[in-house]
Amino acid sequence: MKRTRKWIALLLSLLMLMTVCIGAMAEEPVPETTEEAVEEVAAPEQVSYYQNYVSIGDSCGSGVGLPQYLELARERNVRWIGAEQIEGSYPTLVAKAVGATSFGQYHFPGARTADIRYLLDENYYADWVLLGQAMYLSNGVVSKANMDAYRDEVIEAVQNADLITLDVGINDVWLPVIAAIYDIAGEGRVFGRQLTVPELVARYGSVGAFVDNALAFVNAWVLHPLQWPGYALKLMNALIKWAVDYQINTGAIMDRIYQLNPDATVVVCGLYNPVNDWDAVPLLNDNLIERILQPYYTLLNLRKRLAVQFYRGNAVYVEMNDIELISDHFTIPLFEFTTEREYFGYNPHPTLEGAKQQAANILDKLGVPMD
Repeated sequence: MKRTRKWIALLLSLLMLMTVCIGAMAEEPVPETTEEAVEEVAAPEQVSYYQNYVSIGDSCGSGVGLPQYLELARERNVRWIGAEQIEGSYPTLVAKAVGATSFGQYHFPGARTADIRYLLDENYYADWVLLGQAMYLSNGVVSKANMDAYRDEVIEAVQNADLITLDVGINDVWLPVIAAIYDIAGEGRVFGRQLTVPELVARYGSVGAFVDNALAFVNAWVLHPLQWPGYALKLMNALIKWAVDYQINTGAIMDRIYQLNPDATVVVCGLYNPVNDWDAVPLLNDNLIERILQPYYTLLNLRKRLAVQFYRGNAVYVEMNDIELISDHFTIPLFEFTTEREYFGYNPHPTLEGAKQQAANILDKLGVPMD
């Protein structure tokens, strides 16, 4: 009996050994581990969350001041660049993260809500700012002719988009009033009235152009008393535009996007405070100027929140607080002192790190991981 059990145990052991050997022979040979093979295994295919992505807005997403932007500006001998894909700007970072195979970055430095509305809607008329000073205050980027040239392309991109980011409104705060002042100053400039504001800056420098505009504005009222009613109406109209345009156009742009593409996901970017980290007293880090103006930008962002709340399609609002900006110190926030360069003059645009913060905020809202 004992011998029988031993033979059975031996036979079972042999069967198990044969099974293991046959299984090992049936397996495919394991290739040698090489660096190339490891890289191939370690690099999974990128997931495409949104195939078609379009970003529309002003300079907050255009990449002003970033390395590639400055390089292109030098090559083309221009200051502002519009509707260009700039590496490191938040739209390019978002496009990469969502796996977009089609991507359009239609950001125009100096654009207001009225300009973007005109860009998207053939039935909306250009206002006196777009027909006049907008071209000079944007160094030629925002003009009726340029908006007309891009209109069909942008509308088609919106119609085909799966994801749209909308980032505009910060220029509504100052540009209409400044445009009115510069229009009136042109009437008071006895010599060199034909010069545009960029030409004045090129000729006299920032301070010289600022003084010239101020004196010319006063001179217009002195030399042309019969024009006072017209000047007053111009300024009043500018103030009305400052108070009303942003409120009306924000909703109108959202409605137009829905008309063009009701199925797209729309991300509405909040306005960041362009005087972020500005101190009233240097070296004290009091951030007083930022704190004084923040409630105003919070109020403007409330309008965007409402537009998203009442949007008939799929839309989300993304807060853009505490974005790292190139100009983190007090300077005169007027066109004469604006610059595309880093650290010199007024450049309220995100740094490379600031652009990453913008992209991270958007992707977090979309539930897409940051690369």
